[in-house]
Amino acid sequence: MTIHKKTSVNIEENLYQILDVPNTASLADIRKAYEGKLEDAHLEAFAAYSLFPEEESEEKLLQFSHAYITLANPIARAKYDDELNQQNIPVKKKSDLPERKAKKIKDSNKKITKKNKSEEKVKVSKKEAQVVAGQTLKERQNHYMKLSAKNEHSANSIQEYYNTIKTGGSKITYNGAVLQQIRKMKSISISELAQITCIRGAYLKAIEEEDFSKFTSEIYLKGYLLCYAESMNLPTENVLEDYIRVYKNSTRSENG
Repeated sequence: MTIHKKTSVNIEENLYQILDVPNTASLADIRKAYEGKLEDAHLEAFAAYSLFPEEESEEKLLQFSHAYITLANPIARAKYDDELNQQNIPVKKKSDLPERKAKKIKDSNKKITKKNKSEEKVKVSKKEAQVVAGQTLKERQNHYMKLSAKNEHSANSIQEYYNTIKTGGSKITYNGAVLQQIRKMKSISISELAQITCIRGAYLKAIEEEDFSKFTSEIYLKGYLLCYAESMNLPTENVLEDYIRVYKNSTRSENG
């Protein structure tokens, strides 16, 4: 699988427009919008009329996840907002979206409402939204500053880890075990990642343990995996390619 740098999202769209949120959106709104994008992608993947090839869908997921992780980070978001202001790029609000696009969002929301979801997932979503809304800006900034420091301080040891793998004649493959090893080398806990990504720790742990039964679809697995990789400062495209190969091999084995 090769993921091209060219994206299917209009290059004039900024990160807010990619998630269809105004620049005044709260963290809870941004997270809800990201979940909505994953849900839309999930529905499109199962629609008989879907014309999106897998590569294009993954390009979209890369953009959605990058937008989410950037805007969820108060430090990165402030820097990004400054760049938008310096370039004098207007940020469209939801009310400025074309009617056709707004209708598409509304229709998607109807599909989401009709879609069967487990009670556990609904409860988890509500609980996570409350946790997100309860975090102060200062708390979020502290979380990201600590994460940034850990990513920076572990850079040399991670490179040595990569070199050791290469010296042994093996290729670096980002499977669950490797991701877990890298996280531990960075001294980042699952709870820290959950605070940063606003994704339930059980899902992050399931990624490392390759427990694919925890995910309702491949789309959600990819979306959460990309958030995991972005937060850990890992090459997202490589992680996605390697890990999903492991997932598909596992799925084929189970199906005989």
